Amino acid sequence: MLSKILNSGKTEDISPGFKQRVRKIAHNSTFRMVFLYFALFILSSLILLSFIYWSTVGYIYKQLDHHIEYDMERLQNIYNSGGKEQLITAIETSLLQKNYASIYLLYNKKTRQILAGNLNHIPQIKTKGWHIIDLSGLSSIPQQQNHSARLLVMSLPENLIFMNGLDIESAHQQEHIIFNSLIAGIAIILLLGTIGGLIISISTIKKINSINETINEISKGNLSLRIPTRGTDDDYDLLAKNINQMLNQIHKLMQGMQNISNNIAHDLRTPLSRLRGRLELIQQNCSHETSEGIHEALTETDNLLSTFNAMLRINKVESGAQKGHFTTLFIDTLLQDVIEFYEPLAEDKDISLQLITDKKYKIDGDRDMLFQVFTNILDNSIKYTPEQGTIVVSIAQNNSKQLQIIIADSGIGIPATEYNKVLEPFYRLEKHRDYQGNGLGLSLASAIVKLHKGVIEFKDNTPGLKVCIILPLGSWR
Repeated sequence: MLSKILNSGKTEDISPGFKQRVRKIAHNSTFRMVFLYFALFILSSLILLSFIYWSTVGYIYKQLDHHIEYDMERLQNIYNSGGKEQLITAIETSLLQKNYASIYLLYNKKTRQILAGNLNHIPQIKTKGWHIIDLSGLSSIPQQQNHSARLLVMSLPENLIFMNGLDIESAHQQEHIIFNSLIAGIAIILLLGTIGGLIISISTIKKINSINETINEISKGNLSLRIPTRGTDDDYDLLAKNINQMLNQIHKLMQGMQNISNNIAHDLRTPLSRLRGRLELIQQNCSHETSEGIHEALTETDNLLSTFNAMLRINKVESGAQKGHFTTLFIDTLLQDVIEFYEPLAEDKDISLQLITDKKYKIDGDRDMLFQVFTNILDNSIKYTPEQGTIVVSIAQNNSKQLQIIIADSGIGIPATEYNKVLEPFYRLEKHRDYQGNGLGLSLASAIVKLHKGVIEFKDNTPGLKVCIILPLGSWR
């Protein structure tokens, strides 16, 4: 059963996503910083609590030693002043107080005779000074059978050995209580540190993600967005304000450039239209040779007008002035209309042009704008594909939310290093300059696709080029 679960497709689907999330968290600088401070906090807490533990336990055992030394000094003074009999009487008097923690033993070293005390047998201790013994089988008190005792052993005249000590079971219990309390304290510190670290990291990551998401949307062309501020005047607010000021300046400069290009296009389009009209009038009343020259001038004038019209339309789409009339449409029907429009041009070059799709797909979009996109790309494909070449237009679902339209040709293609550059206005490859064009077709297509929340990607078709247009499926408005 376990092997089935491990080999199931569901586990394979979850595992990469989980690994990716873990990798993303591990590479997050905020998380790593919080984790570092959390580790230092735990380490310093452990050192502090360990110091408290050893100091407290050491103090408890030091107090026990002081008590034993004081009692030993008292009984030794009694022996010095009254002799052996007085010492025995003092020990018995102490035992009658039923102080079960006290341990006494007075015996003759030579005869091994126990003279006084509460131990049944003489411990195996051969040296003077401090010792710890096990009271099992030695003590006459049942409560002390499994306990330990700390003893101070000293020699007295008359071959006497005197042992004075205390049962340290209560000290052991206090030590265990302190140890358990410190473990509980460490657990609380871990819990509070984890909660505090998560709160700090989540709060910080949330702020950084907000900045990243806004900048990502701005980089996609929505220059009207700004990073939100909270009015706290902290470091993040200061960063957001500085970035917003920079974006305002960039937006202002770009608007200035767009206004300049729009003004140039408007100002030149009018005289060019007038020039074209006059050339048409002159062409009607001139000789054949002059008519051919005027026809060439008209063609150049039409190219200039087409360039200015494309510039104006790109600026309108990118600035948001042209929103588009979005409706639900079948993309395969639209592409079929585009192919039928270009079939005569493809037949002139003996180019095979076909559409491949597995089913009908609905998208939300402006039909005229998307028609312009596909005509621009298909026009380039036919223009740069040699005779007897092939162009295949395919539609496929990229994932549950995206649709991919691929226009693949067998033409001269584009180097991979130029993929991003060809979307810039007026950019043309050197090998394309022999062909008619102004370098604005793909720029206009890119602006329209961005308006539809899509992207344009290029891939090598070996030979030729694949233009991949990825659009959202269904309704995204």
